[in-house]
Amino acid sequence: MKNNKREITGSELELAFRLCGIEKGDLLLMHSALSSIGEVSGGADTVIDALLNVLGEEGTLAVVAMSGQHPFDPENSPSTVGIISETLRKRKGAFRSLKPVHSVAAYGKKAKEFTSGHDISETNCGEGTPYTKLRDMGGKILMLGVDMNRNTTLHSIEDIMDSYYLENRTVPAPMYMKDYEGKTMTMRKFPPGHRDFLKFTSVLRRGGALTEGIAGNARMLLIDARMMFELGEKMLEKDPDYFLCNNDECAYCRGKKDARDNGAK
Repeated sequence: MKNNKREITGSELELAFRLCGIEKGDLLLMHSALSSIGEVSGGADTVIDALLNVLGEEGTLAVVAMSGQHPFDPENSPSTVGIISETLRKRKGAFRSLKPVHSVAAYGKKAKEFTSGHDISETNCGEGTPYTKLRDMGGKILMLGVDMNRNTTLHSIEDIMDSYYLENRTVPAPMYMKDYEGKTMTMRKFPPGHRDFLKFTSVLRRGGALTEGIAGNARMLLIDARMMFELGEKMLEKDPDYFLCNNDECAYCRGKKDARDNGAK
């Protein structure tokens, strides 16, 4: 039987991205799900090329290249957060930051600047990481076919606010460290477990930090990073539990609250 599904073209995606507010020269950190868009002619590369065409020579496209592989190998450890992320990571000329788990890959004018220094930052998502650089450099976050629960940069706000439920986690030393074999690395303020970031969407909308659009079949959320940090810090200042869920059946969120209430450290 002939497949009559119409493929979505790169030019259609370019128009959708522009209408959503992505502009030439932007620094854009994207979370994505290719399947949510529909049948894209050319697949992940077409989505990437469409964004790069919109961003232009002065722009930079970045993705979270999260990997749970240990020891972490920046050259070969695959991104585990979608085919678009992995495709950009492997693109010739892309840079990848040096950090187990929360590494970032980027392509474009500011890619090297954006990804550099992650290995010497004190934490995975806090000050000096690409996530706070996004704020400092006036960047934007694009949620393409995924919801706010996939917004890794929100962990930066937890880090800055020193959220009580963050943990220290020890992993095998990454391969970029000298004589890494047999050594370990402790990641401070590591953000494991469950979150309820979905409710933050309405806060961003009311605060004017969010633009919404459609690309193919995918919903888009375009977020002003600096405004997001300001709004998120205010919410956590009012309620340190704000990003945790209220489901009593959630072992992580319920357990962290109980441990705090019982005086555990």
